[in-house]
Amino acid sequence: MPHDGWPPIDEPELRRRLGLDDAAFRATYCAFLRSVGPRRCTERDVRRALAYPWARPASSFRLAGDVAAPLEPAAARDGAGRVPLLAIGSNGAPRTLARKLAHLPPPERSLAVEAGALHGFDVAATAFPTVYGSFAATLVPSPGTALRCALLWVTPAQLTALAWTETSYRFGRLAGVRFTPDLAGAPAPTELYAFVSRWGARGRDGGPAPLAALEAAGRPAPGMTQEDLLDEVAAATLGRDARAPDLVAAIFADLVGTARALEGALAPDAVPFAWAGWTPYPG
Repeated sequence: MPHDGWPPIDEPELRRRLGLDDAAFRATYCAFLRSVGPRRCTERDVRRALAYPWARPASSFRLAGDVAAPLEPAAARDGAGRVPLLAIGSNGAPRTLARKLAHLPPPERSLAVEAGALHGFDVAATAFPTVYGSFAATLVPSPGTALRCALLWVTPAQLTALAWTETSYRFGRLAGVRFTPDLAGAPAPTELYAFVSRWGARGRDGGPAPLAALEAAGRPAPGMTQEDLLDEVAAATLGRDARAPDLVAAIFADLVGTARALEGALAPDAVPFAWAGWTPYPG
């Protein structure tokens, strides 16, 4: 049965996965990695990895199917039954969002994406790469920082579809936040839903490594590009002359072996998500 006080997620297997503890998650995710065989890595694959989290409008937009158009203030939230889901990574890119919702009925392929600033947080690289070679985004507390991001106003069906794709993330609720929307006159929600990486944020120089792809005012350390991140890890794990394309190619050629090496190098410095207003989805 759905958990009281949470958006309804009616698929038992998804609810079970969202409620896994860390040990059960690792076992499940390692089994998934073993199921992915060797793949051919092309220049296009490398470009895709380096381009994460991919192109997104600078301001609020409405997605209808695969078409993104500027969002009108009066149509921002589409009425009752929708909840605000934070988008800090690829879920803010129209093409990715359209692909993730493409299997839903036509009315469920439309939603508002409301840009604004989330205060007291930043976005960092995860402490483990994706199967396509990028270091994805994860939320980190950062007092004094204002992160440029977006809210997806999702229905239960849309939330369910997106949650299935966030394999290595924990779903939860952020209470007592300050989000200032760009749209004039739009209410500022103080409770949001979000996905945070179960691997934690990549640690660097004593703190999380911020992602340069999303702007933030008051960021305590310079943001890093995907190429910066991949170059650094490639040199540390594959040899000092290795660079980003070499690491992406290694992930494609031997996902399990490369994952073991990367976890050994990155896990000791990983920064787990911890914030007083965070409540993870219950098991």
